[in-house]
Amino acid sequence: MNVPNDRAPVLVGVSRSAATVWAVSWAADQAARRGLPLLILHAQEWPSAIPPGVTPGTGGHLWASHFRAAGQGLVDTARAEALHLHPELDISVAVAEGKPSEVLRRIGGEASLVVLGTRRLSETDAAFVRSRGAGLFGELPCPVALVPRPEEPRPDHGGTVVVGVDGSAASEAAVAWAYEEAALTGSDLAAVEVRRPHSAARAGFYEETRLDLAEALAGWHEKYPQVAVERQVLTGHPAHLLAEEARQARCLVVGSHGRGGWREALLGSTTRSLVHHTHGPLVVVPPQYPGRS
Repeated sequence: MNVPNDRAPVLVGVSRSAATVWAVSWAADQAARRGLPLLILHAQEWPSAIPPGVTPGTGGHLWASHFRAAGQGLVDTARAEALHLHPELDISVAVAEGKPSEVLRRIGGEASLVVLGTRRLSETDAAFVRSRGAGLFGELPCPVALVPRPEEPRPDHGGTVVVGVDGSAASEAAVAWAYEEAALTGSDLAAVEVRRPHSAARAGFYEETRLDLAEALAGWHEKYPQVAVERQVLTGHPAHLLAEEARQARCLVVGSHGRGGWREALLGSTTRSLVHHTHGPLVVVPPQYPGRS
């Protein structure tokens, strides 16, 4: 698929889920804010009994026509919603055949940001439900954002962007994206480093961790002097603490993998906790993210 206007678009995946509504809204805001096109994509996974190439006059053709029309209707409705929010936005729509995860991997490789809707689940449900978006973490060269239904209205401007920091390459990329978002939205930035509780018993732990955090943020104040930054060092379960710190935030930004406990936190069971229980958008940034030019 060609990139609209030779610029990497913000890609938002739409489906019949109610989560599509807030994903489209958030993606449209991102595209408008960053001066990028918006690509609205629906992936249609055809049942094996009725292949996509069924010909007129054969069995299943009428059903196939309705199936295609339903998919087109989803992207057209989403486009109308996005245009209502941002009438000047450059918007393309596409309906692609294939499994959603495979379609997103293929087309998402040409995007600057991939946005998907998600829903919060109970701890029990979350243990058995795998988010399609979580499967893309680290597999795309661009950030992936999972957007839950907002619990309360959030301001269009201002607020706080929370970023998880651990000193890894993925963490550096997450810091880059978080600073961009804070600068673009007039938000403050909360940089949070979470260590496991047993680490705190080591002599000089807090001084060492604060130094690591300062080094991770070095140079960014000169690039974004307008962004006010709060630094926090916490001990405990990384996903739970980050989700709580971001309860009222504009978004929570983390790297797609880290070192030590962070690899476990972002690739293991606590990933599901972040995906299904964050109170706002979760943005997962890969190590190769180059930052805004």
